[in-house]
Amino acid sequence: MKTKLIFLIIIFSFAGLAAQQKAKMQKADESGFIEVDEIPVLKSQLNPAYPEIAKLAGIEGTVYLKLLIDEKGNVADAKVEQGAKEMLDNSALNAARQAKFSPAVLNDKPVKVWVILPVAFKLSIEKKEVQSGKEKQDEYITEAFDKAPELINAVTPVYPEEAKVNKITGNVYVKVLVGKDGIPQKTIIIKSDAQFFNQPSIDAVMKSKFSPALQKNKPVAVWIVLPYKFALDEGSGKEKK
Repeated sequence: MKTKLIFLIIIFSFAGLAAQQKAKMQKADESGFIEVDEIPVLKSQLNPAYPEIAKLAGIEGTVYLKLLIDEKGNVADAKVEQGAKEMLDNSALNAARQAKFSPAVLNDKPVKVWVILPVAFKLSIEKKEVQSGKEKQDEYITEAFDKAPELINAVTPVYPEEAKVNKITGNVYVKVLVGKDGIPQKTIIIKSDAQFFNQPSIDAVMKSKFSPALQKNKPVAVWIVLPYKFALDEGSGKEKK
């Protein structure tokens, strides 16, 4: 699965700003508003780093930053006006502090003003097409059975430490081929709330033991789906048992 990162970066002040000859911007001392002839415009490329843990957990969001743009177009101060997730907030702040703007202009002179900069972190997932060849047919075709496999020894997945620290929870649904001997043969992740949990779920399935499915009292290989829930006790940050 290939992940593309899309950063949507816009700068705005008030609705209809572009259509006005003069625009109101917040004063540098935040005591009120001042009318300017030209608003600051982002000149440099803004590329906030998408935290790896946020990517793995599928965390998205928009961070609204409040930036003080000085007379030279530099960011003199930056703070979070409305946050998304702390890790995204910090990444947006770090990138914004390096940004370069054209300054606001009043009566042909640059002036210092505050602006709002929304930074959107969005993940775009490209889904792989399922092959239709013979080598893939056994992933979807199984023998009929009278008795489903039963778990003899269910192994609990290991909760990733990073996920626990960042209080990330979710569910994973694993499709597993249980062989005639009751041993798991292969797995497919059919649904997952966070990539963090995929490998621990697969590892748990492959270490588990089953009684085989039966068809006319003979063991047969079949596909079944096992759900895994990764949850933490509220407030404690500890894994639920």
